[in-house]
Amino acid sequence: MNIIISIFILGFLVAIHEFGHFIVAKISGMYVTTFSIGMGPKIASFQKGETEYVISVIPAGGFVSVKGISGDPDEDNDPDDPRLFQNRPIIHRMLFTLAGPFMNFLTALAALLIFYLALGVNVADNDSPPIIAEVTADSAAASAGLEAGDELLSINGQTIQTWNDVDQLMENYQSGDMDIVFARDGETKDTVLTPAYNESLNRYALGVTKQLESVHQSLSFTQALRQSAFMTAGMSTVIFDAVMDLVTGRTAVNDEEGGLSGPVGIVNAIGDSVSQGVWSVVSLVAILSVNFGLLNMLPVPALDGSRFLFLVIEAVRGIPVSQNKEMLVNLIGVLALGLLMVYVTYNDILNLVN
Repeated sequence: MNIIISIFILGFLVAIHEFGHFIVAKISGMYVTTFSIGMGPKIASFQKGETEYVISVIPAGGFVSVKGISGDPDEDNDPDDPRLFQNRPIIHRMLFTLAGPFMNFLTALAALLIFYLALGVNVADNDSPPIIAEVTADSAAASAGLEAGDELLSINGQTIQTWNDVDQLMENYQSGDMDIVFARDGETKDTVLTPAYNESLNRYALGVTKQLESVHQSLSFTQALRQSAFMTAGMSTVIFDAVMDLVTGRTAVNDEEGGLSGPVGIVNAIGDSVSQGVWSVVSLVAILSVNFGLLNMLPVPALDGSRFLFLVIEAVRGIPVSQNKEMLVNLIGVLALGLLMVYVTYNDILNLVN
């Protein structure tokens, strides 16, 4: 069952990615010959107009075939045909290239939007009792002898019931010592504390971390959309940092924590999510979709990022890069990616066995 769900999810993400390329190609007037979900032998296909729509055996892939995009001299194309890929305006070709990854980011945003609209969020409650979670080293609180687990009872004779009360006092603080009464292990104690100025807070602070309870909060559509956009951007940053760690060698490709995963590893991750419930699967779809979109934008031969880089070079030079050179670079990229896929799949299997 996990394999079937994994195939469906991977096929869906590929379909969304390729649909982005497809719809821009159609809108911009390119001649689309094939729209394929999956790679390898065909399972089913049908012809509508000039385009053949195909479902193939291997779900972890897909393509949109546009006349002229391969640069193959054996193709029976009229070189002056305005619908050939290379004859379309460069902005159309750039949008075509970016459309696939854009659809993946949009899918992640939509998945997270559904997630937050359905489940809401748990937020820290500043009305929690003023119990200290952690004391910052070399802070005013540390100098005063406060410790994690202490509960503030009063400051300068004013009773404290919540962290909001503490924040209000600190916002009005100007100078001088503070008489602190606190509870520790059932005993009431007191100390004197002189707050230090905190640059990041732009005010004086005690030098402690709050122990806050959480409260569930439903989100409006606008709030959920804002949270979804924030999370999508955050995931993109994390994934980009992970890729840079791989490129610079700070993380090995076969590292169990920060390395790469192939189809086997992805199927295993999806299986774990399925066991945790539907919303875990929805959040994983968002993560996988961002991964798919971001990795496709890397300037690696055979990926969308490589084609976009060639188009940028064309825009700067005023003339396109030789299609023979681009084909050679992409061929090398396909071979390298194929070898990498075999390697990471081998590591995924080893990790499962071990």
